[in-house]
Amino acid sequence: MPARLHVLRALVLALAVALLAAAAAAPSALARPAAGAAAVADAPAAARLLACRHAASIDARVAVIGAWMKPLPAAQRLTLKIDLFQRQAPGGRWTQRTDVPGLGRWTQPSDALLGTQPGDVFRYRQAVGRLVLGYAYRFRVSFRWLDAAGTVVRESALTTRACRQPGPDLVPTAMQVDPNPSSRGGFLYSVTVKNAGRAPVQRALLAATYPGETTPNLHRHRTGRLLPGASVVIVFAGPPCGPGESPPAFVVDPDGLVEETNEANNQLVGTCPAP
Repeated sequence: MPARLHVLRALVLALAVALLAAAAAAPSALARPAAGAAAVADAPAAARLLACRHAASIDARVAVIGAWMKPLPAAQRLTLKIDLFQRQAPGGRWTQRTDVPGLGRWTQPSDALLGTQPGDVFRYRQAVGRLVLGYAYRFRVSFRWLDAAGTVVRESALTTRACRQPGPDLVPTAMQVDPNPSSRGGFLYSVTVKNAGRAPVQRALLAATYPGETTPNLHRHRTGRLLPGASVVIVFAGPPCGPGESPPAFVVDPDGLVEETNEANNQLVGTCPAP
């Protein structure tokens, strides 16, 4: 082989070695985020909605959050913070609750040495009660790993699934007026009541105020059980409704005994003279 070819081969090999060395020294586009980056996917932590309890009584409606985190090699301390968010379902905007004791602050293990050993696990659980019907609730858990000097080594945050609290919504939707064949000059007022909510109602009252009466809601009938989306027609036998008289008015749940998702749509007012 001529000497010139030997020299050319040596130059090609040297150039290849130089290129490989430069590639090894350059930063990779797939390298891990720097320490302290938020929401690191492989952070050893988890959060889960453990319970979402529904009940007729507000005192029995509870959401329970559970979270855990494990130490990292460069960290010596573990801490987490739980925030609660709520929205009026469906489609409302999530807003943070800042009035719940124990939430919204950083919490550390009661054992100051927990988090210094590779096998340590910091577990935390919190229950939030008195959930309001018609709202959805979810938790956001923030995790921090700190070194011995208190510097944040890594951060991560997780959001749980929602705890929804469906409720009933009683609405008087229509009224029909007919002559009462058993009462000369009297009317029959047929009022339709619908449960427009997402939870059943065991019982409720529909109250009527007839034309000329000064005391409201004297005449009452029970609706019975109403499933979500169901309607019932309740008939009142009342006096005639003439020109110039106050119109008949009907109010469902007049005493506010049924907790509803909307308390502003419980009244229906007719017209005089009745059609």
